[in-house]
Amino acid sequence: MMNEGPKSRIRLKFARLGPAKDLSHLEQIKALRGRAAASGLKYWPAKVGGTVTPKMAFGPAVSVGHESLCEYADLYLEEFVKEAAVMEKIQPQDDEFFRLLSTKRIPVFFPSIEAAVNAAEYFMEAGFPAGFSQAAVDAFLALKELPFEKVKPSGERKTLDARAPVLASSFDPESALLKVTLKLEAGRNVKPETVAELMAGGKPAFKRIVRKELYWFDSSGKLEVF
Repeated sequence: MMNEGPKSRIRLKFARLGPAKDLSHLEQIKALRGRAAASGLKYWPAKVGGTVTPKMAFGPAVSVGHESLCEYADLYLEEFVKEAAVMEKIQPQDDEFFRLLSTKRIPVFFPSIEAAVNAAEYFMEAGFPAGFSQAAVDAFLALKELPFEKVKPSGERKTLDARAPVLASSFDPESALLKVTLKLEAGRNVKPETVAELMAGGKPAFKRIVRKELYWFDSSGKLEVF
């Protein structure tokens, strides 16, 4: 008896644009599922809340208020379809909220996106406190640890190390752009805004925060673009 299951898995990469930055992760998932459903592609069906919808898997949640150039969604299809054909079917739905950047075929039984991603790079445009410079970034990077108290919306408090997840960072004073690459680890994640605030010694006036790229560690521990 032949195994029944999806015949192909296409990794979609979207840009989450300015007007979409205040969407929750669930709202974003609904929007991207809608695009797949409306594409005319023969998707593998899945039941979500009693409704039949395209079987899809998504990357790590992006924070509300953030834009992104690296939102991934794996779409499972009932038939073999070329990457270009998937692009042709979904890209016409691009709007001011989401733009399809690429399509890539991957093995059906590869690990999930969320399980494979190890780090994320952020660009933050902001009004930083007077005197903030690369020297302040370097001083932060020279620390062995920097405990801070994270307060959840529920009021629960948890002490985390803000230094541990920071893999790299740089500041361009001309554009007032702070770049930060953060390791992603369940239960220990720190928001890029928190890192920026601790580096600057005060709360920056954020204008735009963009998740620029996702990474995974290769066998030698080197970061590779996802």
